[in-house]
Parts: sequence; C-alpha cells; structure tokens
Amino acid sequence: MAVQGIYMRTMSKIRRAPNALRTRLRYRWQPKALVWAYMRKYHPDKPLITALDQDLRVRVYPKDIIGRYIYIDGVFERECWNFVKGFLRPDMVLFDVGANLGQYTLLGARCVGRGGRVHSFEPNERMFHELEFNVALNGLSEMCVLNRFAVSDTIGTAKLSRYEEGAEVFGSLGTHKRCEANIVGYEEVPTVRLDDYVEEHGIDHVDFIKMDIEGAELLALRGAERLLSRDDAPKILLEIGDVNSIGFGYRSRDLWDYLANFGYRMYSLGPRGESLRDAQPPTDSHRATNLVASKQERGRL
Repeated sequence: MAVQGIYMRTMSKIRRAPNALRTRLRYRWQPKALVWAYMRKYHPDKPLITALDQDLRVRVYPKDIIGRYIYIDGVFERECWNFVKGFLRPDMVLFDVGANLGQYTLLGARCVGRGGRVHSFEPNERMFHELEFNVALNGLSEMCVLNRFAVSDTIGTAKLSRYEEGAEVFGSLGTHKRCEANIVGYEEVPTVRLDDYVEEHGIDHVDFIKMDIEGAELLALRGAERLLSRDDAPKILLEIGDVNSIGFGYRSRDLWDYLANFGYRMYSLGPRGESLRDAQPPTDSHRATNLVASKQERGRL
C-alpha cells in the first residue's frame, strides 16, 4: 500500500506539471505579462486602464497584486468569476463584502441592472477610492451603494492592518501577518453588522453575498444571524481556511459548522466555475479555498 501511495502521488505530480508550467509561462512570457513586468519595474505608480471580462474597465497599478491577474488574465480567479456571472440575474441584490478595487461590484451591477442593487463594503482607504473610481468609470453608480466599513459582529470601530501599496488586499482585522509584504501601519475603521445594515436600509432580501475579508468571515456572519435564518437566505461565496482564520482565534471547521447550523450546504467550484460539487471540510492548514454556501441542493442553484 505504501508503494502504491508513492506511485499515485508521483503520477499526480506529473499530471499537474504541464499546467503549472503553462501558468509560469503565461505570467512571464506572453506579451501582456512582459508589458506588466516592464511597467512594474520602471513605472510602478503609473495607472493602467484595462479590460475586465472584455466589456468592463478597471484602473490597475503595476505594483498591485490583484491588478496583475486582471491585466494578464482579464479577471482574478476565473472560476469564481464564472460562477457569480452565471448565478446573478436582473433585479437581484448583491453584497460585495471586501470589495477591493471592485471586480465583483462591477460584475454585479452589470448583471442586476437598474432594478437590482449592489452594496459594497471596503474599509481600506486607498482601495475604497479605487472602488469609487472604477464604478464611476463604468457608469454604474446608479446601481451601487459604496460603504467604507468593515463588516463584523459588532458596531463600533476596529483596527485594520495596512500593508504596503500593492498588497492592500491582505489588510485584515486579525492579529496575524498574511504575506511577505510589510505592514506599514494600522487604521481605525468603522464596523457594521449586516443584520443592522439590512434593517437600516430597508432591504427586503439579499440574493447573494461575495465575502473575502482575510479571515473575518466568521465575525461578519455572526453579525448576520437574522439574514442567515431566513428561508430565502442568500447564497454565499466565501474563502475558508485556517491560514486566514488563525489570526481571529478560530478554525475553518468552526465557520463550516456555523453555517451548517443555519441549514447551509457547502460546495466547491469546478475548474471553470461552471459546476459545483459537494465539498468536504478543509484539512490543509496552509491554504484557503473558495466555497459556495447555499441552503439549496446544488442542482437547484
């Protein structure tokens, strides 16, 4: 059995090698990657307007981690993008929690149209300004409500870690350092509970929540108990993993169980994001995984 296990692991690595090689080549040698490398070296602060999924536009900077993927690939995390794009319909209500420069805010506004609404939450000062710029750039302000709040389980303020420019995506309310980039300071940001936000804004339903807040997911969902208890509770796309949650004193299984208590099932995304499969609780403590949480069976999503 041991020999068979070694053989299977070896073959698995061999099968993955071509894809890994293609990925490395794509990010180093295709024309847009070469342009990006040049701009990053010589003009890191010069903004570029680039296509987002062909018919949207965003401003990115050569020093930005997320911007690199958008500039070269057209979107960041294609499988998540494809799923959200396939799910959203006109007149829906979307919460974009951890909006960053606005990739899903823009997609959401385009999909839900004037009859729907996108409520975006981004506490980092620089990224909030980028979010505002990109929404205006695409003429989508009418469909968007932009909030410079952090989402949590309490109303008040919290300390948000501020990483060096380009790595703001790793900013967190947690106590741990998330990457090799340097933390250059902290900023005091207002916090809001989703249940209170829904009530204060007279929102009668929420169809979908995209949540990527570097480990604060459990806190945010604890502040949404009424919303999660509803029969028409929103579907949720979220990142889950001990590598994120450790700075908040909980394990990814705690988040999994919390949602299960409300009747949610967890699904993983297929390679292109066009299909779902039943997910298992995460066991790899060194990486985070994007999962879809829904009270419906996957065939009805």
